[in-house]
Amino acid sequence: MGKRKACAILAYLLLSGRSRETRGRLAALLWSEQDEEHARGSLRQCIKDLRRLATETRLNFLTVDKLVLGIDPTSIRSDMDELERALDDRNYDRALLLLGKARDGLCAGLDDCDPVFDNWLRMQSTMMTDRLVTRLAAWLAAETDPRQRKSIAACILQLDPFFDDAVVETIRRVCQESGYARARAFFERYAAELKADMDLRPPGEILRLVEALKPGKGEEKQATGPGLVQSEHDSRIPGKPMIAIIIARREAENEHLQFALATELLASISRFRHWTALSTELQTSRISFEDVRVAAGENVDIGVLIRLIDADVPAVFEISCYDFLQGGEAFRLTVPSDPSSWRSAFNEVCARFSARLQIALSSARLHRISQTSPNHFSAYDCWLDGQRLSIMWRKDTEEAAIARYEEAIRLDPDLSCAYSSLAAVLNSRWIVVPGAPSIQQDLTRAFELAKRSVLLDPFDHRNQVNLAWSHLLARRWDLADFHFSLAHEQNAGNPATLIAYALASSFMGYHERALELSKRCFELNPMPDAHYHGYQATIAFLAGDLEGCVDAAAKCDQLFADIHGWSAAALALLKRNREAGDEFRRFLRNLSAAWQGQGRPDRALAVDWFSTAFPIRHPADQVKLARGIELAAQSG
Repeated sequence: MGKRKACAILAYLLLSGRSRETRGRLAALLWSEQDEEHARGSLRQCIKDLRRLATETRLNFLTVDKLVLGIDPTSIRSDMDELERALDDRNYDRALLLLGKARDGLCAGLDDCDPVFDNWLRMQSTMMTDRLVTRLAAWLAAETDPRQRKSIAACILQLDPFFDDAVVETIRRVCQESGYARARAFFERYAAELKADMDLRPPGEILRLVEALKPGKGEEKQATGPGLVQSEHDSRIPGKPMIAIIIARREAENEHLQFALATELLASISRFRHWTALSTELQTSRISFEDVRVAAGENVDIGVLIRLIDADVPAVFEISCYDFLQGGEAFRLTVPSDPSSWRSAFNEVCARFSARLQIALSSARLHRISQTSPNHFSAYDCWLDGQRLSIMWRKDTEEAAIARYEEAIRLDPDLSCAYSSLAAVLNSRWIVVPGAPSIQQDLTRAFELAKRSVLLDPFDHRNQVNLAWSHLLARRWDLADFHFSLAHEQNAGNPATLIAYALASSFMGYHERALELSKRCFELNPMPDAHYHGYQATIAFLAGDLEGCVDAAAKCDQLFADIHGWSAAALALLKRNREAGDEFRRFLRNLSAAWQGQGRPDRALAVDWFSTAFPIRHPADQVKLARGIELAAQSG
């Protein structure tokens, strides 16, 4: 195992593009379930193995010091380098041979080294597939030589068996070289796998192509013309298109289902790094194209309106996509209220986005449908109830949410969002029900649930975020930063991930990064929920922006028991003693109301709790917070 992990270290340094990494992060990556002392001891043994390898091979590839381990990537050959060279040389047959040898996946044999490394490896494999498919798709679109086009399509299908343009090219070439029957057999196998894995039917263009290729049809030339692109589309913002999910609010019994549908669609869209997605609301009875455009805001390329079109039970939702650059409606879908059908609809929406925006998407990030539990609908319904309850941030609603999430897991043990959401609630209890004797037990349980959610679905950024919070609350700094960075890499434009990563960065002492992430979050979501401002108060205080802390806390008010503590400490350090005293009294009153420990907290206990409750890494930040709240208490 030690030598396997030495190989895993090499793989990480080669594939991550870093070439150098801290010992702390490597220890966290490969010995995540050991304490730091034992993890670092195991890492030292792996370094010995790597040094021995360098000596035996006479390759001077390793650099080691007390803090960092690094390699010289130019001294090491890998099959990934060979693949890149083959693609650079346009040697697609050689690339196809290399891809065929990699059927077992990236770094075969290094799986099960450690849950964290396994998680990273799965993410890395998907991102690499995304990159290669995008590159090959561009070459397929530009290539005119039939033999080269056939080889490029074969390479793409090794990476993504459902990539539309590669499927089209393959059907066309098989028909020309081996006849319609062989082409039809290929199509039917592709269609069956697409249905089984994604619950999608082939796009209309592929269906029309297969029909046109039938012997005796005269439409073949038209059907086999180049490309399946629907429209020319240039993003307003260079790099990534912007998509806005817009909820058309309507008072109805099933309103929470509409909110859940929008939340899950946003999460599904956010699985892809090819675009930036955000959400907003629209409150009007009659909705025009201009209403949708205004609600979406500036710099948005595509607006997705979710509307409840039937107030009866069961409800029916309409998803309308508006292309603001082309100036009209792009497509429209109806979705039943049964959540078991939603993932299929989400896959369809993402596929249509990719066609509309001319973006090559790998199917690896789409939802797999084939393993759905027979109890999925009931489990999902329980999860929806939990979502509605947990955002109220109260003791009674949190306990009810916990019960609903537990029931969802009982009904469907593979429902990753239920594990993740339950972990999120348990991770928040130290702030929602301060002083409760079960907090440590809750955090321990949350950690196990969060690990399970990531194992089930590592591509849902919420799962990565909640596992990161578990590590942060346990003061496992390197692992927390690792999982937050994974969530951010998945989709750097998700406001919920941005504000969570910003707060975590603040706690870990990365204040410049925290401010940048927070700024980006509020740019993308100018009308955020109240808890965003609560997070911003902490970020501003620890970054030294005391006035910003006071302003943010005023927008959050009494959502959290601690919020007036931050503004009290900031005002005290600003020497605005009377205001600091008033804020401290509000803080003490709110903390007392939420307190679940023995008795009621007095000033001394409130100061001690506030000074030590937060996972703040650097002593200087801890001292500043403690000094501010102590001064505020003296004024109060």
